[in-house]
Amino acid sequence: MNELEQIEQRFNFTYPKLYRQLFLDGMLNTGGEYGPGWYAIYGEQFRENPTLLFFGFDFVLLQWKRIIEEIEAFGDTDNYRQIKSGLQFVPFGQTGSGDLYVFQFDRQNGDDVPVVQMYHDYDMAVVLAKNLQDFIFRDLLEDLTTVNCSNTLDGDLKTNAANILRTHRPYLKQSQIEKLEEIYGRELLEYTEITSSGLELSTTGLISQDELEEILNQEIGCDMLGIEFQYTHY
Repeated sequence: MNELEQIEQRFNFTYPKLYRQLFLDGMLNTGGEYGPGWYAIYGEQFRENPTLLFFGFDFVLLQWKRIIEEIEAFGDTDNYRQIKSGLQFVPFGQTGSGDLYVFQFDRQNGDDVPVVQMYHDYDMAVVLAKNLQDFIFRDLLEDLTTVNCSNTLDGDLKTNAANILRTHRPYLKQSQIEKLEEIYGRELLEYTEITSSGLELSTTGLISQDELEEILNQEIGCDMLGIEFQYTHY
């Protein structure tokens, strides 16, 4: 029995088909244990053959041991992430600041299991996509709004973009692939966005925040998209 099956059996659920396929294809591989020397050892390997969202927007795969720890913590009355009764969260990734990306199985609709972001600094969560496929597309798009160290990582943006599209192509819809190909072929643009505090911020990327929202509404729009809700008892 592999790690994925062990977690399914231990916590009595079944992962989405796409996530199981990613596992079988080695797309959930993280190499060795995370630590100070991880990138020096595994960086080149994953730059050339990116695993799930390696160049994605603020995304780090959780390792199996950590997934188990987080699921157990959801039921711990002494843990600040204890979730409300009736919610069924299974984490698979996190942001750099500690937010968790989770599957929300209590909202499963057929093969669609919504992907939700659990904020680490307050007790709210937000629905990012109705399923994993749409979340992958969303995260790849969001990464293109800003050129930064996450999508260059000691390499060229266009080279990294070509690599991640190559490895992620089997898991996206054709319309999503075509949209990414078109955007990856653009030249960098400078645009100004207004922050939540009203400040103007100059940014360089391949798409603006306004275009990002337009594409997301067209490609992955659904009734639950963007809904925020409280996930704790407090």
